[in-house]
Amino acid sequence: MKKKIKDIFSEVSYKEIVKDILLITFGAFVYAFGVNYFFVANQMADGGVAGICTILYYLFEFNISVTYACINIPLVIAGYKLIGGKFIIKTFYGTLATSIAFRLLQNCLGPMEDKLMAALFGGLLSGIGLGTIFIAGGSSGGADILVKIFNKFFNIPVGKCFLILDTIVLGLLAFFFGKEVFMYTLVGLFTSAKVIDIIQDGFDSTKSISIISEKSFEIKEKIMEELERGTTILNAKGGFKGDPKEVICCIVSRYEVTAVKKIVRNIDKKAFIFISDVSEVLGEGFKNIE
Repeated sequence: MKKKIKDIFSEVSYKEIVKDILLITFGAFVYAFGVNYFFVANQMADGGVAGICTILYYLFEFNISVTYACINIPLVIAGYKLIGGKFIIKTFYGTLATSIAFRLLQNCLGPMEDKLMAALFGGLLSGIGLGTIFIAGGSSGGADILVKIFNKFFNIPVGKCFLILDTIVLGLLAFFFGKEVFMYTLVGLFTSAKVIDIIQDGFDSTKSISIISEKSFEIKEKIMEELERGTTILNAKGGFKGDPKEVICCIVSRYEVTAVKKIVRNIDKKAFIFISDVSEVLGEGFKNIE
């Protein structure tokens, strides 16, 4: 096992390892604080294993940190044997850090009269914590490991796995504690999921624009001249007549979309344009790839 771990991290610098450890530790404490201060204090729960631990705490007063570790450690071991790789090793550390964070922050409770605000801010903080752990290449354990195992061996889509697990937790909440707890928890989970997406995908909204035109050279020159954006020319063939076509591809910010459409309209009114969302762009002209 030591040899395998050494091989896995042989190409990773110590600087990157320290950075990932710090990110996972920070994320674990933010996540645990959000769950304890907002969810637990206001009789709500999180999704996945953390949600199961919270339900067991409400029903039997089981310590959340101990239950979290007891459920996750066998899952991490199974994940290492079945999946392996840096993900599982970082997940082991993420599980350990999250269990310790739950223990240290177990008395950080913030009961509130406005349950909706508790759900929103609990989702916000848990999303920030989990998103930070994810960008470090790890996870907080539990559902993430089960999902990867089911996806690898049973070919069940990741999204469907998460949906099934969260549905089970929400169903238990509704059964034991009523529909209000269920609804507030659902708001918290939705908020958390959106925050995780923002952290992983980035805040900058960019667009991918593809242009098919007989005047591709003039259009791409104008785009590079006015917007200072690079373009790529792809050779294509029309499906109806089979005649050769050139497709101009470029990535622009959302504020530059109108300018590109204006350029195309002024040069070739018969051009064909399609625009799609891009979650994140790294490289020259956008965010630094490092």
